[in-house]
Amino acid sequence: MTNAMKYLMRLLIDAAKRRSSITYGEAARRLTEIGFNGITARNVGGLAGALMFEIRKKWPEKKGKYPPLNILLVQRRTRRPSGGAREFVEDYLDDRDLDSTKWPEVCKKIMTDVHDFKNWDQVYHYTFDEPLPIPKSLEGKEKDGIRHDRKGEGENHKNLRIWVRKNPGKIKKSYKDFITDTEVVLDSADRVDVVYYGRDVTVAIEVKSRDSNDEDLRRGVFQCIKYRAVMKAMDMPKVVALLVTQTDLPGDLKPLLRRHKIQHFKTP
Repeated sequence: MTNAMKYLMRLLIDAAKRRSSITYGEAARRLTEIGFNGITARNVGGLAGALMFEIRKKWPEKKGKYPPLNILLVQRRTRRPSGGAREFVEDYLDDRDLDSTKWPEVCKKIMTDVHDFKNWDQVYHYTFDEPLPIPKSLEGKEKDGIRHDRKGEGENHKNLRIWVRKNPGKIKKSYKDFITDTEVVLDSADRVDVVYYGRDVTVAIEVKSRDSNDEDLRRGVFQCIKYRAVMKAMDMPKVVALLVTQTDLPGDLKPLLRRHKIQHFKTP
């Protein structure tokens, strides 16, 4: 159980450093992927509670007050934690009669506190008596040739990028006659995988091949956001951002796409 708690804490700290959160389902899936069988979206909250008690035991308040890290473990639909986090929130606020109607507002504030807290590496070290490592599953795997000369671009990424350039009509019928280009350099020096140019709309496309893991896909969403913002600043016509993947998206990315109005297309 200790090893599972360690890995869950790494996931939560990674989310904190990205100023994000992680769903119960995604946390359970990642734990299962590396061999912690029997952990589901239903019981990962209990593991998070056990983790918080372990942190409390090893990191007493005299070392410095810390916000409840488990508040970043959220439900997919509401993007808020379940009631299991309430005890730790009340301890943090020193308020045993927390008004339930204020729960969403309180969660938002404390999530910000967790994101702003600078000593998570140290808390992890004290809790488990070892330095905080970078979980391998949180590292990107796709060779997408981020450098401008495309050195290191993987064959699957290259093939997908070229396919997307040559097949605008398969992405969307209305794009069939658009002018297309690839490796388009913006004024920010960012390089967009593919761009479609229509009369009244420009489509900025980031591609992620089958080599991509969840972190690659998450990065792809934020690349889309960045490209769209830069292209708008360059006074291009209406800019649409599109993420093209060869795999399904993890559940926690779908609300992120909707929130930022990023389109998604999965290739056949």
